[in-house]
Amino acid sequence: MPPHTHELTAEELFCLEGCRSYKQYYRMRTDFEAERCTFCQLDREFNHVLWEDERAMLWKVPEEYLRDTLALHALLVPKRHVRFEAELTDNEALSLHQGKRYIHSILGYQGGLTHVREGDMRLNAGTVPHLHINYFQPNRTGEVRVPAYKDPGDREQNEQRTAAFAARYEAGELP
Repeated sequence: MPPHTHELTAEELFCLEGCRSYKQYYRMRTDFEAERCTFCQLDREFNHVLWEDERAMLWKVPEEYLRDTLALHALLVPKRHVRFEAELTDNEALSLHQGKRYIHSILGYQGGLTHVREGDMRLNAGTVPHLHINYFQPNRTGEVRVPAYKDPGDREQNEQRTAAFAARYEAGELP
C-alpha cells in the first residue's frame, strides 16, 4: 500500500489548533490525513451516542474533553456530511429538532448556550469541519467563552501547543 500523501489544508491546520490534548490532536490529524470526517466516521467506543435516527445523532462530549466550567456539553450532528444548515433536507432538519427535544427532556438541559458551527471553521473557531450544534450548560464555577473568531493572543498559544503536538505526532508517538 503506498504511503498516504494528503497534505493538510489551511482549514485542517486551523482545526488542529483547537485540540486541547495530544490524544484529540492525534485522532483528528489521523482522520484528516486519511481524508475522513471525524463526525461521519464517529468513534462510537469513545463517543457514546445517546440518541440517533437515520439522519442525525447526539452524544455528550467525553469527560476527558469536557471543559471544567461545563456541567453538560452535547453535540447534535447530521449524519450526512454537510457544512451549512441551509444544505439540510427538511427531514434532516426535523431529525435535528427531535434530537433537541431529547436534550431537553432526557438529558435535562436547563439552559446555557446553544451554538452552531458551520461553514469554514476558520470563520467560527471550530475544530471539526462538519455542521454541528453545541449545547453548553455551565456549572457556574467559572466563565464560559465561545469565540466566533480567535483572539490573536489565543491563536498564538494554540499554535505553540499545536507545534508541540505536531512534533510528537511526526516522531511517531501514540497517544
